Amino acid sequence: MRTLWLIPVLAGLVGACGISKEDHDKQVQSALDEQKARLDAEMKKAQAACDDDKKNLTTKHQEVVASKDQMILGLESEVKKKGGDLQAVRSELGERAAALASAKTELAATTAEVEQLRRLRAEAEKEAAQFKALAERLKSMIDSGRLQVVMRDGRINLKLPDNVLFPSGSKDLKKDGTAALLEVAAVLKDVKDRDFLIAGHTDNVALKKGGRFKDNWELSTARAVTVVKLLVANGVAPENLAAAGFGEFDPIASNETPEGQAQNRRLEIILLPRLEQVNM
Repeated sequence: MRTLWLIPVLAGLVGACGISKEDHDKQVQSALDEQKARLDAEMKKAQAACDDDKKNLTTKHQEVVASKDQMILGLESEVKKKGGDLQAVRSELGERAAALASAKTELAATTAEVEQLRRLRAEAEKEAAQFKALAERLKSMIDSGRLQVVMRDGRINLKLPDNVLFPSGSKDLKKDGTAALLEVAAVLKDVKDRDFLIAGHTDNVALKKGGRFKDNWELSTARAVTVVKLLVANGVAPENLAAAGFGEFDPIASNETPEGQAQNRRLEIILLPRLEQVNM
């Protein structure tokens, strides 16, 4: 569950219980402004470098074109001196043509890089806008401490603590857990351009022997499947959902303290780009 792209993490943006709407709005906007400033700085730097490259390549191209006629005249003169050595003329023309083709190729590559940067920036701005929209729609759950909306590994992540959803060692939802997920489902079913990975996580405390599940991996996977089924039953398209259990192997805090273990016991709903969008 790692991405290679460069959208910065906005971890911990929201989630404090009892935060006022004004403070919540300021926190969300501050994080978005900071991300936009970084993107603008990177884009400006890349654009400046690209402009320099384009200028140099264009100048080189113009020099080659401008000297073409003069080169031919010179070569014709040289041919006469060499008694009509056309092979030497063809060789010289070939070298000049290759230089011109190389300049054109470099110019095209630089233009493609600029277009790629523009596309990535547009994607980042879309991600930031969707992050803000989800945080706004789920604000009541955020304020009550039942959910956090964060950026992790460059992806929007809806994080719910397991004590809201499940009894200890069980995959069966609590009444409050079902109610929380119904609120989330009402929002997710309106998100049309994403897939959702439902990921179960535990701390590193081993399960009691003789229980329903052999280990934390089985428990976390079963919980993820339970949540997927509930979301499907409440309007989220099944083809846009996947379930995964990570057990204790993807912690977000140290398992050396009770507080860290509590953070690691969680369920995440990770928003993923559609496969066809990745392949564009």
